[in-house]
Amino acid sequence: MIKLSKKQINSIAQDLDLGMDCYVHKETGEAITIPSNLDEFDDVESWKEELKNVKKNRDQYILIEKMDSSDSFKIMRRFMGKIANPSIRNKLMISISQNKPFQRFRDILDYNGDVLEDWYQFKQDEIERYVKRILDTFDEEEK
Repeated sequence: MIKLSKKQINSIAQDLDLGMDCYVHKETGEAITIPSNLDEFDDVESWKEELKNVKKNRDQYILIEKMDSSDSFKIMRRFMGKIANPSIRNKLMISISQNKPFQRFRDILDYNGDVLEDWYQFKQDEIERYVKRILDTFDEEEK
């Protein structure tokens, strides 16, 4: 059973939010983060070595992939339900129904700084829950 500290889960969530995939060692809880789009980076030697090691010992790691866009979209929708200001909430609802919904959503938040900090915290909390769900699922499967 893997038991990670709140700090470790927070760190993994931050890395996932940056577009990384995370490999958590089943016994030690050590986390190795590697960009999910490794081919897009110039200097990848250190990551390639880590990835090679993880792949060689795949059965010793749990892969936590960055959230896909549909999961991120659901987080955005849940956040909108928590916004008290109907004007901002309506703007956000419109933003996600247009082209480039993630960019438009973020643009609305950028223009409404008081809501932006709430968004960062909400998104971080949601990604941490995502990490915990994956780890809990692994623990259930191991029983």
